[in-house]
Amino acid sequence: MTRYRAALPMYDLPETREETDALWQSILDGLKSRGAEPLVDFHHPATDAETDAVLRHPRLMFSQTCWGPISCGVAPDLHILAQPDFSAFAGGMGPLYRSAIIATGRGTNMTAPKSGAASLPVDTMLGKRLAFNDRVSLSGYLSVTADMATATGKRGAFYGQGVHSGSHRHSVELVANGEADIAAIDCRTWDLVQRFDATAQNVRVIGWTQARKGLPYVCSPTLDPTLKSLLTETLLDLGAHPAD
Repeated sequence: MTRYRAALPMYDLPETREETDALWQSILDGLKSRGAEPLVDFHHPATDAETDAVLRHPRLMFSQTCWGPISCGVAPDLHILAQPDFSAFAGGMGPLYRSAIIATGRGTNMTAPKSGAASLPVDTMLGKRLAFNDRVSLSGYLSVTADMATATGKRGAFYGQGVHSGSHRHSVELVANGEADIAAIDCRTWDLVQRFDATAQNVRVIGWTQARKGLPYVCSPTLDPTLKSLLTETLLDLGAHPAD
């Protein structure tokens, strides 16, 4: 019998392991109620390399990824099952999410615009040290770069120095410690960082990127079509949005 691979690596922090496992169990329960009980090894990837290995696995049944690598052509070929709902997080709008622009220092956090449009303090951000998790990250780099290009009418780097952090969480630490001036943190991660990291108290939200499609749920394109359909049905029943 086929044994599949699955993971939920995008928001699988050590502090949220129980939440991650509960979501996965809900998905399994939904499949079972629809007559499917596949054998699945569920993983908690600890590194980017481990996450990439899961996404490239030929029997990937379920995972989540970022639109950035997909749009840049560096992600493996994946089938989009559904879009998660981000409404529970400040800045989220159904299947759309956005990034909070954080800066060093305490202060009042700016509220995300209800329109979904970007709201950026352009003059404050120009020439600053930008911490980013990855250059192909939609939330951490591509979105803020695109929105600043629109706001200034100029393409190319708007920042004076780029500081590669490797993760949103580390980007927050760099800004909080004064090793970078600003960073773009996706709204769900920002919610998690505020819950679990004291460093969040030493930064403030000064702007928001434009609302864009959130991180999709995916599977291998070669997965059995019936299982694909049952996964999508289950995800929609759990509150996700259609892939379209």
